[in-house]
Parts: sequence; structure tokens; C-alpha cells
Amino acid sequence: MGLQLEEKEGLAVSEQGQSEQGTVSAGRGTLLVVFLTVFIDLLGFGIVLPLLPRYGAWFSASGWQLGALMASFSAMQFLFAPMWGGLSDRVGRRPILMLGLLGSAWSYGLFGYVSSQGREFQWLGLGALPWLFIARIGAGIAGATISTAQAVIADCTEAKNRGRGMAMIGAAFGIGFTFGPLIGAACVSDDNAVALTSQQLQLMRGWEDSQDVLGAAEFLQLLKTAGPVDEASAASAGLLLAEPLPKSRLKAILMTPPSGLPGYVACGLSLLALLLAALKLQESRRAGSSAAHRGFRPGTVLRHLGNPRFSLILGAVFVTTFGFAQFESTLSLLTQKFGYSSRWNYLLYAYVGFVLSLGQGLLVRRLLPRIGETRMALTGILLMTVGFCLIALTGLSVLPGSALWAILPIVVIGFSSVNPSLQSLLSRAAAADEQGMVLGTGQSLSSLARILGPALGIALLRQGAALPYFLGAGLILCGGLLVTQIRLQSDSAADSERRA
Repeated sequence: MGLQLEEKEGLAVSEQGQSEQGTVSAGRGTLLVVFLTVFIDLLGFGIVLPLLPRYGAWFSASGWQLGALMASFSAMQFLFAPMWGGLSDRVGRRPILMLGLLGSAWSYGLFGYVSSQGREFQWLGLGALPWLFIARIGAGIAGATISTAQAVIADCTEAKNRGRGMAMIGAAFGIGFTFGPLIGAACVSDDNAVALTSQQLQLMRGWEDSQDVLGAAEFLQLLKTAGPVDEASAASAGLLLAEPLPKSRLKAILMTPPSGLPGYVACGLSLLALLLAALKLQESRRAGSSAAHRGFRPGTVLRHLGNPRFSLILGAVFVTTFGFAQFESTLSLLTQKFGYSSRWNYLLYAYVGFVLSLGQGLLVRRLLPRIGETRMALTGILLMTVGFCLIALTGLSVLPGSALWAILPIVVIGFSSVNPSLQSLLSRAAAADEQGMVLGTGQSLSSLARILGPALGIALLRQGAALPYFLGAGLILCGGLLVTQIRLQSDSAADSERRA
């Protein structure tokens, strides 16, 4: 689950805590905390994200409100990742990681409490929906410390083995995204929430708990007597009442709030990781780092952007994450075409996370030091491009929907190859005392891509089921061109060094 602290892995540690190459040693406890920090962040993300539409329907959120609720997490990561990374360069990695875990515990606990309340919930003058926004914003701010976890790995590994360390971060990412949807699936049924007006809710409360059964048409007609019926209500009625239901059962479905258990589970795991961090987490930032005296300077990022290699790496990070984010956000909508229920979508996302963890934790971690970052990234880009085109063919009904289970590993293993390779290249392009700031910038751009990608992907899906994936393939190819340019620069620099 973690890096092996052995000399052959580039972590040859002296008794004084410094490696011969200047890296800082880290015990297994430190690496375990780093792993858990990333795992919990993605666990909470994976638990909550598939449930957000149900929460939005329960609290009668409009389309733009639901979209904003889903984007608020990534938006906060975009804003705060460079700040946390820069502060970790100044004050140390340990306090930033512990602060992030504390913030995650509070945010997920709040989300669990509010999401389990009734529609009329009020606290401190705010309704349930504003509090859900506060919880998601807090989780995003706390989760922006992933760049600090990456900086710990950079502190503790030699440059040539940096990719293996970043692959460990990716494995934690994948495992968290595996168990998150599985926990979410255990907390929900295949029943679908319906967005109801206050008049329709009043009608529901007045229903007698008789055994009279209703079909979809009769249910919609009853709702229309109380007020206008939105698209969500119409669609959900058809799903709920594919078979006639007793009034008592229908009332129980529609009047029962979503479970707060996913939020509570994420909160508990955050507290567990915080306790472990207090006991086991060691400081990895080198003593006497010049960053401790410079303080937090956002201008450092602008200086790096003047470096063509740095800009190329950031560009590749953005476009590849953008393409993958389109895929992530539209997958559950695409599967509706194939008749997947909510629970099956959870299992599909868990499958994606499982393949991601295996790809980065086993395959990529072993291959990357042998073939190098640029070759590994180009291999992943090829796989992602082929995979996206095949998914597009399922959207066009050229391939059956069941083919997704065979296609998804191609895309996911491709991303597993690209992401740690680019993170390793980004880390190696920065000085030792600027790792937090630089990696935070990379995470910030990834978060921006996860905001813009879903918005564009969902809009394109409404125009055609294959469009998001053909565009994603094009974006990934653009990333391939950027990586190719990075490789050409490296080869040119190596040739110049040999001639000199």
C-alpha cells in the first residue's frame, strides 16, 4: 500500500534523516498518513458525488444550483491548492496535512447531518441547501491539501524514482474512488427521488396509507392537481412507477430523506487519519529550506510559467484531466441509455476506481522507472484515445452497452499511466523548496479542468451521446503533442550536454 523504504527504491536513508541525494527520510507511518489523506479525500468525493442529484431533488434544488453544488468542491481546490502547497513549503507539510484532515472531518460530518434532515430544516437562519453548499465548500478547501501530500513524496524520493511515489498517490486516489461508490451504493436503493413543489408535498402528506395502487400516469395527474410538474418529477415518476405501487409505499419513498450515513462514514475516517497523523506523521520538509524565509509568494508560479518546459507540462496536465473529467461526469448519464439503475451506476464507478488503483499501484509503479515519464505518458495517451473512441461507438449504438465493462479498463489504465508521469515531470521541473507551490499549481489546474470538463461534457451529451468522447479523444491527442514536445526538449538538452 505504500512505498517500500529500501535502498533499491531510491530511499537510501542515513541515520541523520537525510539521504545521500538530499531527500528527507520518511517512515512507514508518514507514508501511511499520506496515503490515507488522499484516500479519504477521494472516498468522500466518491461517496457524495453520485448522491448529489438525489440530495438536490430532495431539497428541490434547481438545475443551476445542483450544478453549482457539484462544482463547488473542485472550485475550492482550484483556488486553495497553490496556497496550501506554498504554505507547506513555508511552515512544513505536517501541520497543513493535519489541518486538511480536521477540515474534512468537520465538512463531511456537517454534510451527513444536514443531508439526513427534512425539507423544512433550518439552522442559524439558513436552510438545508445553503448548509450543503457550506459543507461541500469546506470539503473542497480541506481536500486541496493533496498537493501537500504529493510534496511529501517529492521530499522523500530521488528524482529518478519520483514517478513511483506519484503512482502511490494515484493508487490511493483509485482505492478511495472504489470504496466511495460502494459505500454510497449500500446507502441507497434503486428508488429515485422526485423534486416536488411545496403544494405537491402538502398533497403527499394528505394521502391515506391505503393499499390503493398508482401507476405513473395516475401519479402525475395527482401532482398536476397541486401545481406544475417539472421534468425531474415526470422522469422519476416513470422510473418509480414502472410497476404500480401502493400509496403507502410511494409515500414512504418520496417523503423519506436521503441517508446521512455516507457523510458520517467519511467524517469518521477523516478523524481516524487525523489521529494517525498526530501519532505517526513526520515532517518531511528539509530544515533550513529557503522557502521558510521567503514565505508564500504566488509570483513564483508566474516565474515558472516563463519556463517553456514547465508550461508544456501544465498544459498537458490540464487537457488530459479535462478529457478524463468529461468521461467521468457523463458516464452515469450515458448508462441511462442502457437502462442502468442508480445502484448499477455506483458499481460501475467502483469498477473504474478499482482498475485505477490496480493500474497505478501495480502496473504503472513498476513500469514507469524502466521506460521513463514521457514514454509512459505517451503510452497512456494512446490508450485513452482508443478507449474514448470505443465509448463513442457505444453512444452511437455501434457497440452494445455491455461493451463498456471491457472498454473502461483501456481508458482508466491510460489515465493511470498519464497522471503520475506528468506529476513526476512537474515535480522534477521545480526546486526542492518549491515543491508544494508547483505541485499545488498542477492540482489547481486539474481542479479547473474538473469544473469545466463536466459542464462541457454534459452539454455535448444532450446534443449527441458520442460527442463528449470524440471531443475527449481530440483533447487527449493535444496532450500527446505537448508531451512529445517535452520529450523533444529533453532529447535536445541531452544532446547538448553530450556535445559539451
